[in-house]
Amino acid sequence: MGYHVRRIDPFWKASPVVLTVAVIGALAAMFGYTRWVVDYSRAYLVIMGIGALMMAAGVLLATKPAVSAILGCLGFLGGLITFVLMPNVNTVDMSMGMRMVSALMFTVLYMVLMDALILVVAALYNFFAGSLGGLLLEIEPTGQAETEGE
Repeated sequence: MGYHVRRIDPFWKASPVVLTVAVIGALAAMFGYTRWVVDYSRAYLVIMGIGALMMAAGVLLATKPAVSAILGCLGFLGGLITFVLMPNVNTVDMSMGMRMVSALMFTVLYMVLMDALILVVAALYNFFAGSLGGLLLEIEPTGQAETEGE
């Protein structure tokens, strides 16, 4: 028994508005960051923050909630290991409260970035699978399923 994966669909709301908000937010965040590095103005920090929030909202709205939940759990485990259980020399002097805040910030950042990566990988796979063909999965029934069906 074989299945052909023609399309990967991690999108929850793949409307043009949601994707446009994510792209405009990313561009605004990059613009704010590049200008802030040059002259350290608070106005560019605000632009960078608003852009980052727009991008995060767009990415989280575009991705299915189950994908975000899985990546949030992985990010939380990574944050706990990095900042609480085995802190490096830069974070060992931080209080436990600051370590937990750092772990939570790591969780959110990891979840948003990995969601965006999954959306880009799925879009690229769908683009190339349309013309070059996709994955072929060979699935075999187990002995238990065969005996239950009889």
